[in-house]
Amino acid sequence: MAAAVAAIVATYGYFLLFAEFAFLELAKPLFGGELALRPLLAVLGAGGVIGSLLAAQGFTLRRFRGALAGGFVGCALGAALALGAGQTGLWLAGAVVGLSLGWTTVVLSSGLRATVGGRRLGLCCGLGTGLAYAACNIPLVFAAPPQVQTVIALVLAAGGALAAGLMQPGALVAANEPDHTPRGWFSWGVIFLALVWLDSAGFYILQHTPELREQTWSGGWTLFGNAFTHLLGALLAGWALDARRLGVTALLAVVFLVGADLLLRAGGTFAGARVCYTLGVSAYSVALVYYPAFGARPWVAAGLFAVAGWAGSALGIGMVQDLHVIPLSFSGLAGAVVGAALLVRRRRLHRATPVVLIFLTALWFSPRAARADEALVAQGREVYVAEGCINCHSQFLRPGVTQEILWWGPARALAESLAENPPLLGLRRQGPDLTNVGNRRTPEWQRLHLIAPGSVSPGSRMPGYAHLFAPGDERGDALVAYLASLGAGTLPARLELAAAWTPTGAALQANFDETKTRGLFVQLCASCHGPTGRGDGPLAAKLTVKPPDFALKEWRHLRADEPAPLVAAARIIKFGLPGSAMAGHEYLDDETVVALARQVTALHR
Repeated sequence: MAAAVAAIVATYGYFLLFAEFAFLELAKPLFGGELALRPLLAVLGAGGVIGSLLAAQGFTLRRFRGALAGGFVGCALGAALALGAGQTGLWLAGAVVGLSLGWTTVVLSSGLRATVGGRRLGLCCGLGTGLAYAACNIPLVFAAPPQVQTVIALVLAAGGALAAGLMQPGALVAANEPDHTPRGWFSWGVIFLALVWLDSAGFYILQHTPELREQTWSGGWTLFGNAFTHLLGALLAGWALDARRLGVTALLAVVFLVGADLLLRAGGTFAGARVCYTLGVSAYSVALVYYPAFGARPWVAAGLFAVAGWAGSALGIGMVQDLHVIPLSFSGLAGAVVGAALLVRRRRLHRATPVVLIFLTALWFSPRAARADEALVAQGREVYVAEGCINCHSQFLRPGVTQEILWWGPARALAESLAENPPLLGLRRQGPDLTNVGNRRTPEWQRLHLIAPGSVSPGSRMPGYAHLFAPGDERGDALVAYLASLGAGTLPARLELAAAWTPTGAALQANFDETKTRGLFVQLCASCHGPTGRGDGPLAAKLTVKPPDFALKEWRHLRADEPAPLVAAARIIKFGLPGSAMAGHEYLDDETVVALARQVTALHR
């Protein structure tokens, strides 16, 4: 039992810490950013599918321990190859990691029930999965540099190989319950595909929306809370599975995952959404280990992990790459699919019908919600015109004009602007161009700026529009929605532009006048960060995610091993952090930006 739990911890821990995170972090600097990693991810996924199929073809219980140990050795080799590797080495490492991980998961699940029996299998899966998630959320592990995480993953794989040698499988008869017939295999393939699909989309959005990432994985207490919730949820799921409540476990998993999305939409506390998300992930993850392990059919395990695991992750991430929230139709569809598959799986699960109807209702109303959002944006455009915003702000970038593209880009085709009714090209630029303001400023920032521009942008000549936000007046919210829609689809291009920018050599070598730069910091940054960077500016209390205390907190958005921390800090000051309240200062010259970066570094002890 202990060896089986250790093997699950090693497999899941390796996947979560290395294959899903550290490996990609090691590759980003060499491949030029996240968008360039897609071919590498394709190699990783293809290796996983091939490894799963090879394991199913060659599996026998007699060679179980050797095959499992060999899979873990391959995982360790893949991690070792990734350390210090160049692009070629990472291609090879990706293939080895995918093949080895696909092989290991199928071999382990195929021989797990023969090792621990059916009565305690749920407990084994719950304890192993929960401990893996908990260990990966320990602050020292979670916040470690990717090189250190890779070494930890290598140690986990070595421990898994040792655990494989201690497992003692006995005789095994494949399960023949309704869940393990062709109808059951199909139903559970669909169920796990929908759950992995939904989780992968949610995880990607959490990772790539700074304010959500900040509240999900920032701070020791938050991480320890996540670790405890994961372990508790996994143990409860294991207990339910040993009580033969597989369908209930899957149903609760999708309820928790969709519930997290609904809590965020309803404006509830993020803590509640985080707990729901964590419990949902733990519940379905344990079930995903338990179901193929109980059935003990290698080909079923291989098909499930290939379709639901590798393909489901790719589908979920692919659908939300340019979004910062899961569409309601996405959540409703996933819930309806899970509910319908449960009904197909066992016709007597009539108690699931009300839940399915709820999800179908959400799916039915989601297009109406989308149309309501579109109506709000359209109303906001009318407010924009009526309030004369066009008199000071343009919505046209001249293609090929480097400064305009750097400040506010990318440009869009003139024909698109002229096709609007009326066109809002603008008369002059008293203020910044707004073509892509939706990916440069958050709705939260826009609201504060519209109410009192000078408090957010010191020295601004823009008049305040607090009257638009009076109780019962929808014009303010409509204007914010319209501004958020401008350029919302150009975020990847904007991020690539920011990543490619570096200050001039003259700016990096210029003398640092501390007195002058301190005055600049107070003028431009103190409204949020406070005059000494303690996160106590007058606007700090109004922000969802408060600015950090530079004197006490670690860097939030710079790695400890950042090769050029001054350039990275300057890039954040220049372009801000899309998705967070940290706005850019695009119009500042390179010398001023670097001087501010030096001041921030000096304040950050």
